[in-house]
Parts: sequence; structure tokens; C-alpha cells
Amino acid sequence: MDLPHQDKDALQKDLEHLAGLNKTFGARRAVGALFHQLTAQLRRVVLVDLASGYSDHGRNLIAKGKARKQDVTILALDFQFKTLQIARDATPRDHKMFFIQADARQLPLRTKEADLVFCSLALHHFSEKDALAVLREMTRVGRLGSACVDLVRGRLAAIGIWLLTTFIVRDPMVRHDARLSIRRAFTFDEMKTLAQRAGWPSIRQIKFFWFQQAVTGRRDSR
Repeated sequence: MDLPHQDKDALQKDLEHLAGLNKTFGARRAVGALFHQLTAQLRRVVLVDLASGYSDHGRNLIAKGKARKQDVTILALDFQFKTLQIARDATPRDHKMFFIQADARQLPLRTKEADLVFCSLALHHFSEKDALAVLREMTRVGRLGSACVDLVRGRLAAIGIWLLTTFIVRDPMVRHDARLSIRRAFTFDEMKTLAQRAGWPSIRQIKFFWFQQAVTGRRDSR
């Protein structure tokens, strides 16, 4: 799915599958909860959705913001141009969402330009060196902090993903991506160490169901 020259129709189908999995297995709820914790006191929020994919998280956060009378602007950044096109086409025109093609390791944004930067289920696509660069960019750009949701590598997780992609989700691209992703994901301890090395402030880390974890770095807003 990360490779260039993907068929657009097949890519859209797989992105829609992943959005469904995000909803079913709790990633969407996890991102929403972290967003609320980090921005609950703000009436206006500028948020960077890093490796945004289908932008289903961004659309969900805008909807939640409207329900709380919170003005949410999303900067959706992804390296794949076709992915950004698909996400843009799926996004209502009244949403304050802007789509930017960019490398997560070197963001085209000023220091503290956004209130919050988050990355969901994408960090495992990077090597340790590149993941560290991504986390450093996140804390550089986020005025209030950063949040990252990802998989947790482990034997039980690998078995669970194999069962899921054998008996429930049978799409070939999603199956390949999911099985590779769980093998490349960071352990709970590795994720915390990376955030510490990247200079994230006031680190907090939690585990979710379905082999997922989240790490946040929150700084004083003053």
C-alpha cells in the first residue's frame, strides 16, 4: 500500500477497508479520546494528521469538534499523492481540512505551527532511525504536544492478526499490510524509548485492546 504506482481503485478499496478496521477495532475511539484529553480547553484547534491515509480520523475529529462547539482545522499530510486525492474526494467541502503531500521525516511546517500533531497506525512503516525523525518532527511542530497510536509487536498480536486476516479480512493488500505491520511494529518499551529519545515532554503511555498502544507528549501551553 505504501508503494508508488498503485492502482487508484484498488488503493481506495483498501483505504476504505482500513477505515472500517479503525472503527471496528478501536483506533478511531483511541484517537478521539486522546484528542479530547489534549485539546479539551481550546475553542479553536489546528491539528496535523501525519500519514493521514484516508483521513477518516480527521473527519471524525472535525465532527466531534462540531458537537462540542470546537472549531477544528486539520492539516492532512501524506507522502502518497493518490492517497491524498482519495481522501480529499471523501471529505465534505465544509470541513476545514487541507491536504498536503509531505515527508513525515521533514515536515514543511514551522516550529509550533500547529496545536497538536498526531499519527495513527503509521509509525511502524518506518525504520527505527526514521521513526525517531518522525517523532522529533512531531514534537517540534506541536505547540501543545503530540500523540501517536500504533500497534504493539508481540507473539500473541501476530497470531491475532493472522487469524483476523485469514478468516475475517481477506483482501490481499490489507492481509499483506497487516501481517507485515505487526512484525514491524514497536514493542511497548521500544515506543516509550523512542519518544524519550525524540524529546517528547511529559510522556504518557497506555495500551488498548486489539494489540494497540498510544504515547502522548504534552507540554505546558503557556
